This record gives sequence, C-alpha cells and structure tokens, in this order.
Amino acid sequence: MRGAVGRSGLAALAALAALAGQAGQAAAQQPGWEVRVPERIDVVLGEAGVLPIAVAVDRGLSVSRDAPVIVDLAGPGLGLKRTRLGRAEAVDPGADAPRFAVALRPTAAGELTAKVRIRLWLCGAQACRPLDVRREAKVIVAAAPAPPAP
Repeated sequence: MRGAVGRSGLAALAALAALAGQAGQAAAQQPGWEVRVPERIDVVLGEAGVLPIAVAVDRGLSVSRDAPVIVDLAGPGLGLKRTRLGRAEAVDPGADAPRFAVALRPTAAGELTAKVRIRLWLCGAQACRPLDVRREAKVIVAAAPAPPAP
C-alpha cells in the first residue's frame, strides 16, 4: 500500500491542481480592467513633471459615477500639491474610465518613488464590485543644467 491516497486519489489531486493553476492564471490576467501608471518618469530638477494615471476598462464595463473614485498619492520629495484626488480632478471626469495627470515638482535630484493607491467601483451590466489597486512609479530627477558662464 502506498499510503493513505490511492491511484484514484492521486488523479483527483492532479486534476484539482490543474484547475487551481488555470484559475490562478485567469485571476492574474485581470480581464476587463487595468490601472495604468508608468514604471518610470524622468524630470529635471526645478521643472514640473506629470505622472499620468489611467483606468482602462473593456467594452461593457465602466467606473461607477455613483461611487467615489479616490486616488491617494505619496512620495517624499515629489512636491505634490495634493495627495488625494477624486473624480472631479480627473482630466476627463465624465468618462467611463477616468484619467489623471498629477503635477510633480521634485525638490531634490535622485531617484524617488511615487506611490499610487486608487479605489473605485467597477461596474458591469448587472453588478458593481470594489477595486483597491496599488502601483508605484520611479521618478528619476536629474540635476538642473549649470547656467552658462558669462
């Protein structure tokens, strides 16, 4: 005897493992929506930069207009005017999937990290569900060029 699990039990376990793998792949793809934040942004010290944040949804889905869209931003040295945005601050507040253009004015040269958390309700034809998504972007701040010598 091979232990507590016979051949039929091993086959059942293998089938469950295969199904779990397929479910994991489907969940990892997150079909129907995406929050887009660039991995890297280059800015020159003393100049303004923009961190674009976009919610993309497939046809038939939308971001609820009845529930809030909350974008929280964090990152020392980024020179953020506001650390919380709502749908009203979106570039296109009436769109099915809002986009944001966050102004940055870094205070020091180097590599900084912009942390983004966005909360919203994603709606289909019959139901809505909450989304809470976190993303990060590297902000590379180059020193300002030296002024020309007189």
